[in-house]
Amino acid sequence: LLEAEETESPLDKWVKKTEISDFSGQSYLEFTGNTPTNGPAKSPLKYQFKIHRGGLYFLHLRCARETVGDRNDLANDGYVRLEGDFGPGPNPGDTHGADAPLDLLKENTKFFGGNDKKFVWASGNRLDPGGHNNKRVAVYSLKAGETYTLVLSGRSQLFKVDQILFRHADVDKKKAETSKFD
Repeated sequence: LLEAEETESPLDKWVKKTEISDFSGQSYLEFTGNTPTNGPAKSPLKYQFKIHRGGLYFLHLRCARETVGDRNDLANDGYVRLEGDFGPGPNPGDTHGADAPLDLLKENTKFFGGNDKKFVWASGNRLDPGGHNNKRVAVYSLKAGETYTLVLSGRSQLFKVDQILFRHADVDKKKAETSKFD
């Protein structure tokens, strides 16, 4: 479990905030660049971690968005990519609902989620290479003993990230999202 604000990367267009009361840690991060609609990958934040138990890992972001005007489909995403020696999940493909192919996992890909000014866990069919019915699952085959770097970059203004979690496939989703880690 990673706290979003605990990065050694320059924050640049990310700002530490505490306005949403259900954040964890010291604060959460809100992206202030681009527009609420979208934009190019900016202000990359790096999170390095080591895997002690190899296997399949699912990416979860505890994130929030904002309703802009009457639109609840804005300010709801950032870009993610993983660096290191890993493979895709067991069912990679180019169809809606498939595991993300390796190239998608290694490039800046939109990851969306969140409720209006409320943090919720987002996982599963959240990687978006483009299109309404064209989502992929962010699942990675990681190797024991390897060090990886998750890169989170800003995409839409006002998107908020509180925590980042890589959950091993053997760990229950609900248990992982409700556990308290030290």
